[in-house]
Amino acid sequence: MYPVIHVADANQVLEQVSVAARQSVAGVFLIDHDADDDRLNDCIQAVHAAYPQLFLGANFIRRSAPVALEILAQRFGTKIPLDAIWADSAGTAAEMEARAHSLDAARRGTSWGGLHFGGVAFKYQTEVPYDELPELGRLAHKFVDVPTTSGPGTGQAADATRLKALRSGLGDHQLALASGVTPDNVGGFTPLVDHILVSTGINNMYDRIDEGKLASLLSMVQEGDQTT
Repeated sequence: MYPVIHVADANQVLEQVSVAARQSVAGVFLIDHDADDDRLNDCIQAVHAAYPQLFLGANFIRRSAPVALEILAQRFGTKIPLDAIWADSAGTAAEMEARAHSLDAARRGTSWGGLHFGGVAFKYQTEVPYDELPELGRLAHKFVDVPTTSGPGTGQAADATRLKALRSGLGDHQLALASGVTPDNVGGFTPLVDHILVSTGINNMYDRIDEGKLASLLSMVQEGDQTT
């Protein structure tokens, strides 16, 4: 499970990462909703320096993975201190292969070997008809490292039937879920997904991680892993 930290400044991000790191999280993702690339890169650099062993991902909001990689290369050259780029869209079924080739070219130019968490049937995209989800899953299996799906909106839970349809095309390929997961519903998702990215479900009213909520959710995830 990966807490998603909304970036305000480096000190705030480091404080939030320290809360997450006290728990058995798989890593963290950073996102800057203002699309301030310099600020996000500053925070990436600060977190990597303070927690060099922690899996670190970032979302350059509204930008594709190849564009995000270009932004990172402008700052870090061939030493990009990031384990994953999460992009809200891996492209439609018609676009996915071309975007994957573009990302491969960007990877060769930067020597970056991280993972692409690419949005597939993701919130605020045009809804994919149910009967097209298996084929979308098959395409994502070929072209996206970690297909990442969601519910219909921020903080809204995914439809398990739609997840199963997408999973039927993905087979045993990795799948991430990035919205609406809480301690109350996570048990229904753990058999279907390999990664959970979570923000609303673990945050307090001040948009900061509530360590009790995080611990509760992690406990439920671990319990689900033991029963599957």
